[in-house]
Amino acid sequence: MTAEDAQDARKIVPKARDVIHEVVLDWFQERPRGRLLDAPAGYGHLAMRLHELGYDVTCGEIEPEIFRLEDVPCVYTDLNRRIDAPDRSFDYVCCIDGLEHMTDPYRAVEEFSRVLKPGGVGVFSVPNYSNMEKRVQYFLKGFLTKPKTLEDYEREGRNLFNFHNSPLTITLLDLIFSINGFAVEAILRDKRKSRQYFFLPVVLAMKLGARLSSARARRRNRYALTLQNEVVFGGNTMIFIVRKQDASPPSS
Repeated sequence: MTAEDAQDARKIVPKARDVIHEVVLDWFQERPRGRLLDAPAGYGHLAMRLHELGYDVTCGEIEPEIFRLEDVPCVYTDLNRRIDAPDRSFDYVCCIDGLEHMTDPYRAVEEFSRVLKPGGVGVFSVPNYSNMEKRVQYFLKGFLTKPKTLEDYEREGRNLFNFHNSPLTITLLDLIFSINGFAVEAILRDKRKSRQYFFLPVVLAMKLGARLSSARARRRNRYALTLQNEVVFGGNTMIFIVRKQDASPPSS
């Protein structure tokens, strides 16, 4: 890549919020380098930065014509169906703001698991529908994500991937990961939102109620997951770090 090409590449902007990419890149900064799949890749901003960090990046995108990098391969990928890659071919998979756009997120995670090496790591960012702000919004308005109309659908060229089709709650996400052999190692937040802490008395009451409930109720209701500070006091996005089970860690 020439200096002029590099300058043009810097104009590639994230489709996701900047802060999500920064949190993800900070996490990848400290990991052993390896083969990485980024899908959906958008314009290629995250792929560009990961490539600069030394990762061997391959990208998948349902609209590959919007991808702007020239030195990173990008192929058409419909995550609702199949990732065009062999089994166990990546050390890492990265899906930023993707699963909520799927009509079949179960299939998407299944495919990510298939192409990931055992012991490999997946990084998934999804909207945080479990923070206190969203819980109150649902109570008051009755929806988790902004309602869309048939007119919106027509305006987007009848492309469902432009919508949040699957408002995945944290317990459902955990189930999808578990079904496909992933264990959640960490949940990162994109940023702290100070107004969430207005709900601190409510959260303390919720945590006290959880602690006073039976062990069976705590397991059934997944309080250890749903009442994590990174979740209830989290920002707009949760970033899941998950590991595929039953093998050695990713190669360096």
